[in-house]
Amino acid sequence: MAILSIHYKSKTIGMSHPFIAILPEDESYFNVNTSPKKLKTLLLLHGLSSDETSYMRYTSIERYAEEHQLAVIMPKGDHSGYSNMAYGHKYFDYILEVFDYAHQILPLSTKREDNFIAGHSMGGYGTIKYALTEGHRFSKAAPLSAVFNPQLLLNIDWHDFSGEAIAGIDKVTEQTELDPYYLAEQVHVEQRAIPELLIMCGTEDDLITDNKHFIKCLDAHHIPYQFKEGPGKHDYAYWDKAIERAINWFMEN
Repeated sequence: MAILSIHYKSKTIGMSHPFIAILPEDESYFNVNTSPKKLKTLLLLHGLSSDETSYMRYTSIERYAEEHQLAVIMPKGDHSGYSNMAYGHKYFDYILEVFDYAHQILPLSTKREDNFIAGHSMGGYGTIKYALTEGHRFSKAAPLSAVFNPQLLLNIDWHDFSGEAIAGIDKVTEQTELDPYYLAEQVHVEQRAIPELLIMCGTEDDLITDNKHFIKCLDAHHIPYQFKEGPGKHDYAYWDKAIERAINWFMEN
């Protein structure tokens, strides 16, 4: 198993920024006379209080990746909401740049059926936005304990976090690219293909109501999904089990 910490100068946000890559090893990587095996890939997005290293430190993501021969790309999203910020960097575009950059320099399959996306909390908010707008990139998506009502994220009281930086002074999100409800409506109107969805949330999580409200929106727009609820809080004890379950689902034939 190779663990790579990659710093490169992003053309999107105009500065050096890191991401972590987990690369399961294959015999082809040690044989210069053959082409390297192309790995299936998970783009994994952290939450508001986390960073690109958090899944490595608080879950068994490395073990799950090795078991399934799955590469994992973990970018740093800071406090961006994975959005092109009103007062800040274009993080929505930056994450896609990381995804494309990793596929250029690492032995990763570019086939849609071999690429997946997941994330928790703020990362779940990012996951659903990418799932509903970048469906040509991913075959499956798993928002975990996700924020679906953007106002819940923008109004959170957290250290050095500003909802205004993401959405502007008035924090208007309705009928914009910041609003998963609007994006779901657009998927229905335009009949766009999106990834299969597995939405998970713990029953002791304050966001369980938000999750149940959003799946009603998916029902209204005839967007298929699976919803799994079970014991768990808004913490890594739950996300460790949830990402394992998501990976098992990603790798099903």
